[in-house]
Amino acid sequence: MKFLFLSAYLFLMIAVAYGQEVASYEKRAMKHFNAARKLYEEKETSKALEELDDAIRLDDRFTEAYLLKSDIYQDLDSVFLQIRNLEKAVSVSSRGTYGKIPLVLANAYYRIGIYDKARSAYLDYLEVVHDSLTGEKVKEQIKKCDFALAKMASPVKFHAENMGDAINTDFDEYWPALTIDGSTLVFTRLLPVGPAGSKNTHYQEDFYESKFSAGKWQMAQPLGLVNTMNNEGAESISASGNLIFFTACNRPGGYGSCDIYFTRKEGNHWTEPKNAGEPVNSGAWEAQPSIAANGKYLYFVSNRKGGKGGMDIWRCMLKGFTEDGIPRWGGPENLGDSINTPGNEMSPFIHPDGRTLYFSSDTWMGMGGTDIFCTRMLNDSTWHKPVNLGYPVNTWRNEQGLIVDATGTYAYYSSDRPGSKGMDIYRFALDKDYRPTPVSYVLGRVADRESKFPLKALVKLIDLDKDKIVSETYSDEKEGTFFICLPVGRNYAFNVSSQGYLFYSASFLLKELYKPDDPRHMDIFLDPVGKGRSVILYNLFFDTDSFRLLDSSKPELEEMVLFMNENPGVCVEIGGHTDSTGNRDYNQELSEKRAESVWRYLVEKGVGKERLTFVGYGILKPVATNNTPAGRAKNRRTEFTITEIREK
Repeated sequence: MKFLFLSAYLFLMIAVAYGQEVASYEKRAMKHFNAARKLYEEKETSKALEELDDAIRLDDRFTEAYLLKSDIYQDLDSVFLQIRNLEKAVSVSSRGTYGKIPLVLANAYYRIGIYDKARSAYLDYLEVVHDSLTGEKVKEQIKKCDFALAKMASPVKFHAENMGDAINTDFDEYWPALTIDGSTLVFTRLLPVGPAGSKNTHYQEDFYESKFSAGKWQMAQPLGLVNTMNNEGAESISASGNLIFFTACNRPGGYGSCDIYFTRKEGNHWTEPKNAGEPVNSGAWEAQPSIAANGKYLYFVSNRKGGKGGMDIWRCMLKGFTEDGIPRWGGPENLGDSINTPGNEMSPFIHPDGRTLYFSSDTWMGMGGTDIFCTRMLNDSTWHKPVNLGYPVNTWRNEQGLIVDATGTYAYYSSDRPGSKGMDIYRFALDKDYRPTPVSYVLGRVADRESKFPLKALVKLIDLDKDKIVSETYSDEKEGTFFICLPVGRNYAFNVSSQGYLFYSASFLLKELYKPDDPRHMDIFLDPVGKGRSVILYNLFFDTDSFRLLDSSKPELEEMVLFMNENPGVCVEIGGHTDSTGNRDYNQELSEKRAESVWRYLVEKGVGKERLTFVGYGILKPVATNNTPAGRAKNRRTEFTITEIREK
């Protein structure tokens, strides 16, 4: 929060403003005061305080002595002692002469969350000083006091659970990052370097990793090659747990003071970090990355040119990696006025649902310091107005670095709240008003059906209602593994394709599901293109008892068009099938007309008629029992079969 901050020597500012001399009726008190002022200028604060105490013992109504003491305690960050002396200065001054003292006192109250007294002191200031510019800022501070008092009067449910000795130590732990399956926690620890108690001892940040196993978090271990003798911090781990982006400063070859770096997990080891490159990094300050679960965007903080204020939140599209493993980025995008302000927005966390963003701000209406806010994406470039997470999640302290698990139930953050050993990492149940869309996921492996060798394949998740690709990734070339998120509450087409193979089709119908389902673990075997090979098209949908294709069928139809274009020598038969419900002849006719509808779509998209045939099989070729709803659903299907492969 940006305070109306007055510099040191407030006592001199008061004197100048009102044409007064700094003086005491007691000459001996004045002598101590002058000695204290000189000592303060020489940075001898302890001796200066002793001289001021002597001055006040001789003249307990010595206003300027109290003000100088408040300046010294402000420098020492001793807010309560600063307040005590400011209160005394107000009590011994006449209302018409204490000028800006109430403003400094109000800011001090506000700084430690005494909002009612801050509000009163701001009002006192407005009665005495009539400066239109300052007055508007003070009125804004009064609104913030009213906001904070209202939040405290209606607190959100909040119970912070310390993460325990496996993670928290006598040192500071902060900036938690969690994989989507909740099995791996990575965080920053501040450690001493050098002999204990030595003047040469300094502190540095390193990464630690803990695994959740046997119902508890295991003892955290340092993150291998990633840690150096320099600082590493403010990290984000990919949903799969195989990629970390983090902040490091003043390293050789860097672009600015602080840059974003990355490291990959290969087997059980992390690779030596590399700079993430331009345009994520620039000559400015870049830090605090957050990688989207679908791998599409990297969100980060920067004070580069073109922003809205101090620190802004930006993002870059991650377009993949080069053969050397270096990220390929799209251009930097500022998240705009709906999030960024003339102040500072920091510590972004994009939830795995891909549309809920948590961040900290010192300018949006809050409790003081930096508060945590939540916003949701309206479209690809605009966001809802941020909402404060409320009290006591937010307090007069600086809150930042919050993350939320895939279920949207639990949030993790660091705090020095009572009972902590310095900064500790905590978990708490997030208030329902601020929860994101829960997310499930698919962890899979793609391989050749015959050889079982892993394949590099394109994996696509498509929102059937919006005909929009939600996630697109490639399976690992060496392992064949892939990872993809499934936000619940939507229906998806799921396609896997690799050159020279028939594509794989599946669907995830999660529209009526509002809690995470069990994660999917899938082994997907692709058939090489060959005569007699067939694919069931699970994402072709028709009106009930109709052959009219629904709009939600378009992604699957386009996948067929793409396959036919990439394999110009392939000829296929489109087969329609029904369950056994109803009249046999009716089912036969319906299956044929449905197959013809698919045939017609492909022809209209430019696939030659000579490469396509269609046939209706009705109830003749069931793949499951017709005695259950699930079995009948499997029998109602469309599939295509390769009938011939011609020379190209």
